[in-house]
Amino acid sequence: MKPAVSSKKRAILFAVLVGGFSFYWYFVPFPWLGAIMGVLTGLLTFFILSSPRMERLRRVYYVGLFVLVFVSLMAIILDMGTSTFTSWADVHEKEYYLAGQTTGTGSYPCTREVAQVLMGRATYMPGLHLWQTEFPSTLGEFGLILIPFAVTGLIFGRGFCGWICPLGGLSEGFVTGRKERWKLSMFLKKVTTKDGFSYSGLKEWVRDAKFGILAGLALLSVVLVFPLMCIFCPVMWLTAVPIFWMVIGLLVILAVVLPFMTKRRWWCLLCPVGAVFSMLNKISLFRIRIDKDKCSKCMDCVQECRMYALTPESVETSKTPDFNCIRCGRCIEVCPDDAIDLYLVKTNIKARPLFISLAIIAVVAWYAWFIILLFDILKTL
Repeated sequence: MKPAVSSKKRAILFAVLVGGFSFYWYFVPFPWLGAIMGVLTGLLTFFILSSPRMERLRRVYYVGLFVLVFVSLMAIILDMGTSTFTSWADVHEKEYYLAGQTTGTGSYPCTREVAQVLMGRATYMPGLHLWQTEFPSTLGEFGLILIPFAVTGLIFGRGFCGWICPLGGLSEGFVTGRKERWKLSMFLKKVTTKDGFSYSGLKEWVRDAKFGILAGLALLSVVLVFPLMCIFCPVMWLTAVPIFWMVIGLLVILAVVLPFMTKRRWWCLLCPVGAVFSMLNKISLFRIRIDKDKCSKCMDCVQECRMYALTPESVETSKTPDFNCIRCGRCIEVCPDDAIDLYLVKTNIKARPLFISLAIIAVVAWYAWFIILLFDILKTL
């Protein structure tokens, strides 16, 4: 695979832009943290863009995201004290909006409040390990919180699942090695190409199951009157012991065991959040596309796709993956013909440098709550 950029100068340019944004984003409240984040994200951008092994570097960074979030959440809980955290979780309000309440503080990241950081409606209070946020007091204000989620989805589509989502990093860490120990043939359909090679892809009902799960959760959210996004908050899982252990069990099976045994990201294949971003895939800004003039139909990309997004039919006809494509870049890296790349939608403009840079910027923006709190806690140890 060719590097994403044709020259080191272009890689440096994108690295400076990403590093500059990181410095700006973290300069307040800690200038020193802004400098650290600027250097780290700038170097990360440079190496991913200038390396022919983009996807392998992405995996290291992506697994690191999960580790970062996990360590941050554990540090916050320990800093609060487990008994205090448990008491807070019991009284944590899960509503679309809190009528009459406009400001408040929080130390544990709430799905609603994390979005407030991106919108400039949250201020960090150094030393206290708290964020002061503006809570939505009307349904209209709650709608504003959805803007960062919508913008992220419109830009990246399911690329969110390959570069930004922390739980995706957990699955990514266990999709390791090449040996497929379990085939799970009951969930797969066998396809034989004109040349006689056989490949397996997801059966339609398995591929579409995440949409049914999303619909069920949306209905549950309406019946129980709480935001759908709260379903994906760890605090929600703590409201009942059975729910907590059920979620942990699903994570172990779908994000640890099955990825390790099958080399596929089963949590992501069934995730209802992934279903939402799948629906945005067709109108998002970036597309993986195969150049029919270069493609030798070796099907290496089909074999290596961790999401069953590429099939023999798509290689031979449409030249694009299906809505499960997470833009991870694995197919680009394994293609021996350099026939696959990432393009701006409805153009022939190769857009890997722009996509990767925007993805890292999105991580810098979305993860501010976790990173600032973690560094502030570590600073006081």
